[in-house]
Amino acid sequence: MLKSVQRNEGWVTALFLVGMMLTAGWMLAVTDWTEALGAVVWTGIGGLAAGLLLGWSVFRPETAHLYSTVYGLTWTGFLLGSSLPVALTWGERVRELVVRFLHWVIQVVNGERGQDALVFVLLASLLFWILGYSAAWHTYRRLRPWRAVAPLSLLVVMITYYYTGPEPMERYLGLYALLFMLYLARAHGCEQERIWRRERIGYAPDVRATLMRASVLVTLVVLLVSWAVPVADAAPGASVVWRRVTRPWQTIQEEWQRVFSTLHGSPTTSLLEPFGPTLALGGLREESETLLLDVAAPVDVHTYWRAAVYAEYTGAFWRAEEGERMALLPGRVVPGLADDSSRRPITQTVTNYLPGRQLLVGASEIVIVDRDAEAVIEASVDAPVAYVRLSSLLPLAAGEQYEVRSLVSEASVASLREAGGSSPSLISQRYLQLPTGLPDRVRILAETLTADALNDYDRAVAIERYLRETLVYDLNPPSLPDGRDYVDFLLFESQRDSCNGYASAMVVLARSVGIPARVAVGYTEGEYDIERGVFRVRERNAHAWPEMYFPGYGWIAFEPTVSQAPFVRLDQREVPELMEERVPRGAGKEDLGAPEDTSDNLWGDASGERLGPSPSAPGRSIPLWLAVVLAGLVVFVGVGWWVLENLGLRHLSAVDLAYARLLRMGTWLGCPSSPADTPHEWARVACIAAPGARASIDEIVDLYTRAHFAGRSTSYVEAQMAWQRARPILWRSWFRRLLSWPQRWHG
Repeated sequence: MLKSVQRNEGWVTALFLVGMMLTAGWMLAVTDWTEALGAVVWTGIGGLAAGLLLGWSVFRPETAHLYSTVYGLTWTGFLLGSSLPVALTWGERVRELVVRFLHWVIQVVNGERGQDALVFVLLASLLFWILGYSAAWHTYRRLRPWRAVAPLSLLVVMITYYYTGPEPMERYLGLYALLFMLYLARAHGCEQERIWRRERIGYAPDVRATLMRASVLVTLVVLLVSWAVPVADAAPGASVVWRRVTRPWQTIQEEWQRVFSTLHGSPTTSLLEPFGPTLALGGLREESETLLLDVAAPVDVHTYWRAAVYAEYTGAFWRAEEGERMALLPGRVVPGLADDSSRRPITQTVTNYLPGRQLLVGASEIVIVDRDAEAVIEASVDAPVAYVRLSSLLPLAAGEQYEVRSLVSEASVASLREAGGSSPSLISQRYLQLPTGLPDRVRILAETLTADALNDYDRAVAIERYLRETLVYDLNPPSLPDGRDYVDFLLFESQRDSCNGYASAMVVLARSVGIPARVAVGYTEGEYDIERGVFRVRERNAHAWPEMYFPGYGWIAFEPTVSQAPFVRLDQREVPELMEERVPRGAGKEDLGAPEDTSDNLWGDASGERLGPSPSAPGRSIPLWLAVVLAGLVVFVGVGWWVLENLGLRHLSAVDLAYARLLRMGTWLGCPSSPADTPHEWARVACIAAPGARASIDEIVDLYTRAHFAGRSTSYVEAQMAWQRARPILWRSWFRRLLSWPQRWHG
């Protein structure tokens, strides 16, 4: 089986690969994102061993890859199965792993939160097997060093970047970089020796030792220089490039939190960009004292620092109504913003303490920022411009400041009670949305709570009071049963949740009685530091709250979460007249107080001329850790698909190839060919397993019988086209058969 153990690459190269794999595995294990992560180290080493042996073997590549797949699934199943209760037989352990994985897939596909951390370990283990096998294969079969270690190196960088815990990842990264550069030097030396021998060029026998010593010295110098050189600030011209590079990863960060909701800590830097296109409900919420922001703002205004808003409730999570992405220039007031009355302009100076952050926050309705930024606006045509969230074009450095100007509502209780008129059609259409599966008892409860109220404000207060008196604040609420509506489960069964649940319940109840409402997220004010004159905002201040729409006054915040003090609004008689005159009703946004000379004005040109919007962003992000885990698996699946169809069939004619593929698929569909059957007899059985492919199966069988039994020439194009039509139907039939396996097992 083996050509020779004494290959040119030698065992030293293998040791470098083992060191790199161990380092990468340790890096993932020490994150402590979940238990049993140590298994990834052993799956990576197993993949290296398989790649080493199969790379030396005389097997053809497709055969070797098939063996690797079988070995990897077996080894991973053994390692993870060993972590299950010892009372289970191995058959029961395997079935448990399969059932839990399929259940997790169903949760994710249905838009729910993935709640099984073992699935993360399973996928990570399979990924490490693939990376280990690929590294050894590309080293010992064809010596392609960059293909061997580039994917593993990318994973190491991602773990380092996304990990936010106390473990010093720099030492692991430095060790990995040392091994990485020594491996490349060793592989390059082996490649050069091959060339020298082929060209019959003489070289010193100790050239490898000399090259390794030089590589060690150069590597250490590079690491020391990299450690000592300070990080330079990004140039303003790099903003567009940065946004294009990081935009796909924003989706990864949001989807990761949903599909792996039970992981400890945050492997996707939730501290940096915690609010994205979707807002998950339920699950464990961890609070920390990590300092995020200092906000210098007027102390006489009680407000929250809003980061994003969500409009669509699915029954399991919230989704933002994302439309265009609009560029914002420093100091520019975008035309088309809502013109609401009783709004006071305030300026906030925000100091950021997390390097790399781009999210911009501010009180209530932000109208002006002092830097190049990008706004995600709600998908609308004829409604006022409304921001979903704002982001700086360039990442913020630790200690960097930015200023925003906001319009904060000072509407009194009396004016909100008297708010008349109907809401704009788009507001009513979007913010009265409820899922079709919402149980009727939720609407009945809302109508019962508000039966004695005479206006929308009093209805909102009645709902707010009920939630504060009924629900219990809990950072680790009960898990949502499958197929249940979250708000219904919260109101009538669990009655325990954190702020996300309180806000969701109030919005759904308000919508049930005709009050347009939405969920806003961001941070509470934080603790006021008298010496610094700022509000100190920490991670534990992350918060969600409901906002109700009142015609003429816009979005008004409420506070149903019992752990926070409710908003206190002054009665109209207690509001000084001057306060009402700060922003008179009907005043345009150009009246926000910007001086005529804007050359040195913080707010710049407030002409309001809109820049061209950037291309639209999708309203719903596709499931994406798929860019992290599936990034490696998608290639594996594609190669595996090709191998399954073509293994051992490469030298057949087009007609024979199509027929052989058909026979192989028939075996997988449970109708293998019998020596006693003629091709047409077997085809009738195959058509029962895949009735949608009847015409294509008959055509392939007819082409095969004419070529072999009638001596007629057949068309290559006909055979290819017939298989192309049959393939998707056959694969779908096989997949349905695979999904029905649990029922057939129990049957």
